[in-house]
Order: sequence, then C-alpha cells, then structure tokens
Amino acid sequence: MRASWFSLAALIAAGCAHTPSASNAWTTGPTFAPMAAATATGAFAATLDGSTTKAAPYTIRVHITKGGKILPHTHPDPRVITVVDGNLCYGFGEAFDPEACTMYPEGSYFLVPGNVPHYGYGKEDAVYQESGVGPSAFVLVPTK
Repeated sequence: MRASWFSLAALIAAGCAHTPSASNAWTTGPTFAPMAAATATGAFAATLDGSTTKAAPYTIRVHITKGGKILPHTHPDPRVITVVDGNLCYGFGEAFDPEACTMYPEGSYFLVPGNVPHYGYGKEDAVYQESGVGPSAFVLVPTK
C-alpha cells in the first residue's frame, strides 16, 4: 500500500515538471491574429477573457516570434504582464531599442503603468499575457 502512494506521488511530480513550449500548449486553443502591421511585425494576439472595449477586466495572450517587434505604444490603463513561456524582451521609452530592453524570464510578472510608452522585441520566441481593466486602447507613439 505504501509503495502505491509513493508511486502515485512520483507520477504526479513528473507530470508537473513538464514545461510547455511556445509552439504548442500556450499557442493552441485561443484564436491568434497578427497584430496590426503598422504597430508590430512577428507578433500575434488572442483575447482570452473579456474585451478591451468594455469597462471590465480582460486578459490578452501575446506570442512574439524571434525577430518580432512591437513598436513603442501606450495604453490608458495599467496592465499586468505575466511571461508564460520563453524569455520576454520588454522595454520602456518612446524609441524602439532592442538593446535597451529587459529580459523577463518565464514565470516573471511586472506592471506597465497606464500612459507609459513601452515596446517588445523577440530576441527569442516568447508568450505572455496582459491583464487590465478596460476600456483600453493601443496608442502608437509617433516616431521622431
């Protein structure tokens, strides 16, 4: 009997140790669409819950591919970013600078305050989620 419990515990632990990759578990299920070409390349988004157009909570999942760019922009609401797969290169400022971004590893999270310019770069494939309370918008920062 005791051996059965230990075997069951070992199987559960082994199952929990599996880490999904961006090419499967985190990108299958929701319907991803390319982000607008004027604002990003190599980046895809899917709404998981709610809507950014309503006065209510929402969650968006973003897949940025290696070499992908999300140009500097703002949102009127603060957003919590959670990295669910890979390492996310995320920067703050009005100019896109892939060398100035911070690498956030899988499992990390951070806050992007409302109306603060920020951008993303795919130094590698990464999947992250953004949660906030709408209504919201994507406001592209004009290039100088």
